[in-house]
Parts: sequence; C-alpha cells; structure tokens
Amino acid sequence: MRQDYGEYFNVAHIEPESHIYGPGKRYVIWLQGCSLACEGCWNQQMWSFEPEQLIHREQLLYDILQYRDIDGITLLGGEPLQQAPNTRWLLSSIRRSSCCSTVLYTGFTYSELVKRKDWALLREHCDLMITGRYSSSLRNTNLRWRGSSNQELIYLAGGRIPLDLPEDANEVEVIIDENAAIRVIGYPDSSFFGTLIDSE
Repeated sequence: MRQDYGEYFNVAHIEPESHIYGPGKRYVIWLQGCSLACEGCWNQQMWSFEPEQLIHREQLLYDILQYRDIDGITLLGGEPLQQAPNTRWLLSSIRRSSCCSTVLYTGFTYSELVKRKDWALLREHCDLMITGRYSSSLRNTNLRWRGSSNQELIYLAGGRIPLDLPEDANEVEVIIDENAAIRVIGYPDSSFFGTLIDSE
C-alpha cells in the first residue's frame, strides 16, 4: 500500500535532536501510516493513513538544514516506504545539500527491498537501513538501533557512518516538554518504567 499526499509528508512526530536512532545527534522524523501491522508494534497510533501533520517536503528539508550541528537524519514510523516518493526525494536532497548521514527504518525485509523498482535510488542515497518487521516474540534490547533479533542493519551508500561500531545495548531517551509532559522514545526493557516511576 502506498499513500499519495503529493509533495507533502504525513508526519506523526519530529525530534530534532535525538541520539538513539543512529550515530550521533540526529533529526528524527516519524511518518504517519503503516499497513504492515507488526506483532507487538509500539507505534500503533501511527498505523492510520489519515493526515496527522502535513508538511511540504521543501519545508521539511529547510527545517532540517537549520540544525547545523546534527550528524544526520533518521526516518521511521509508521512506514517511510509507504510514502516512498517523498522519502526518496528527502534522502537524495539531504545527501546533495549537506554532510549528514541518512538512516531509514523500514518493516520490509532486505529480500523484499531488492525487488523494488526504486531499490537502486534507495541504495544510492541511504547510508543505513534497519530492515524487517518488528516481532515482540523476538524482542532483544541488547541490539544496536533495533528492537528484535530478526531485524538487520544494512549499510549501503558508505562513507558517512562508520562500520566498526560496537553492538551495544539500545538506549532510551526521556523527553520533558514545555508543558512538563513526559515522552519516552527508544527501546526500554521491562524494568525501565518501574525505575522511572521510582525515581520521580
């Protein structure tokens, strides 16, 4: 399934300075809409393709480039490849316009991706893909940047992400906004929320 919003992204959420979805400081974009319905998905509120926040792709690129100290961008969701034309455009624009690395999370497997007509373009403009459907039965919080053991790190364009990073445990970010609302992103283990409550 592919949704067409013209030159607009359907965006669920943006964290302009995150450190847990790829190397360094990253501008992270969660896209709205996914038909894969992974077992145990943490982001089921992002399955619907109803418009959440429509942002023109030129505006999104402009916003990203204002953050001059970031190391890269990360797209996840939802399913970025169900907004494929704009996803391809943004990845290629970032590589042309900056030294940022590009990371793409997708629920599609590598074997599915290489059969796509746009595979050559994705491979050219994306430094790293995290591929495969999340599975709660295969959940593992000791894997870098992914949540279940069936998911793979696929290094592609090369040059902007080091290949020798250690396989450390995943990380969690706790964000407190201007209204004192707490948001947790990342891959917390089963003890995390109890620890968070005890520390309050």
